[in-house]
Amino acid sequence: MEILNKLGSLNTHRKHIYGSHSFLETQDLINLSQPLFTLRKKNTLAHQGKPFQGLYVVQCGTLKQIIQHENKKELISHFFLPGDIIGLDAIGEGNYCGTISTIETSGLYHIPFRTIDELPISHSSHMQLLRCLSRAIYLEHSRMWQMISQPSDVRLACFFIMMSCKFSALGYSPHCFRLAMSRKEIADYLCMAIETLSRLVSRFQQQDILSAHGHEYCLLNPTALAAIAERKK
Repeated sequence: MEILNKLGSLNTHRKHIYGSHSFLETQDLINLSQPLFTLRKKNTLAHQGKPFQGLYVVQCGTLKQIIQHENKKELISHFFLPGDIIGLDAIGEGNYCGTISTIETSGLYHIPFRTIDELPISHSSHMQLLRCLSRAIYLEHSRMWQMISQPSDVRLACFFIMMSCKFSALGYSPHCFRLAMSRKEIADYLCMAIETLSRLVSRFQQQDILSAHGHEYCLLNPTALAAIAERKK
């Protein structure tokens, strides 16, 4: 199974499948940035609809993007972890697609719009930016497919595998990790009720697939988790 192979071996190919950006991969972009700054927990980085001011590279911490639709319904569209790039979806329209705020205190690099606009097409950072854009599009398409067509347990299994790959790309354990976001935020991101997510987490624990204690998660049976993630509707 492809997902199981990616989860079971720590190799660089897996990072590209899930789109995690290590600091080595984003170094060209960081070199264009302004000095690192810190944004405290529950503070807003950018508001939905506001003019695009540039990209942000997450150095540490966790952020989320919330999109508010015309009917006032809110949707968590992205979680941003270390190495992720914020604002890729704002370049085309020239304004931020959602409100981006910190889930925990975070360190960020800001790459101003003028720096991107003046970037020579032959510059290595230009190609790195294109690769990042391509990955972002791929991830969004993959996520939409999971949300629209897959059962809730498949969505949750895919989410844990995605988080595992992100932490692995950062050099941390792919099996045990801490997620700063609440279960309500995870449920909103996966387009399910909090009661559904809690029930699924309890079922995975009863089946010895994972253990969950507050914000700490451990994948106890990657084989079983991958089998759920790969199951067709």
